[in-house]
Amino acid sequence: MKIIIHNDKGGVGKSTYATQIALYFDATIMEMDPYGVLTKTLGTDRVYKVGLNEDVPEIKEGDVVYDFGGFDDARLSSIAKNADLIIIPFNPTINALGTTLESYKRARELNVPILFIVNAFIKEQDAEDAIEFIKENTMDDIDFFMVPHTRALQTAENEGESIIELAKQTGLKKHTYKKISSTMLELMNVIKEYT
Repeated sequence: MKIIIHNDKGGVGKSTYATQIALYFDATIMEMDPYGVLTKTLGTDRVYKVGLNEDVPEIKEGDVVYDFGGFDDARLSSIAKNADLIIIPFNPTINALGTTLESYKRARELNVPILFIVNAFIKEQDAEDAIEFIKENTMDDIDFFMVPHTRALQTAENEGESIIELAKQTGLKKHTYKKISSTMLELMNVIKEYT
């Protein structure tokens, strides 16, 4: 399985989802973001940091998640040739929608299935409006998944932990992560359908 996490907009949750997907599927992460810090939270056994001018190492065995930075990276086209899925996370805000739309237009040319993740919505109507905006401006029937706002995702990323595993613990952690854990499990099942 090869999954690309892509959006030219920064701060939309790309590394968060790369972390959760990689931990769930026991995958390697190619951190394509020069400003990313996943090697610090997940370690160099799981994360390969790839500089802007470096070739991307080929992983011949196992699953790989490519965590792209918040900019247009020319390497997207070559990596997409062997990808199973491109995930475009975005926040349902006006300042994120324009860049997300441009990111989608580029990804659509690569002939790889695309899944949008509406990330960190507070009102469900905002998420639905954002999806409608993308549909209207692309005239495409798009696949999407919605994840509500929660600090638990950022906390899990900072700790280098899987939300799903944190919810299996006892006490306060189990309570804190229970709801978002079920959402993440649903997302992982949706991702499995593409691979």
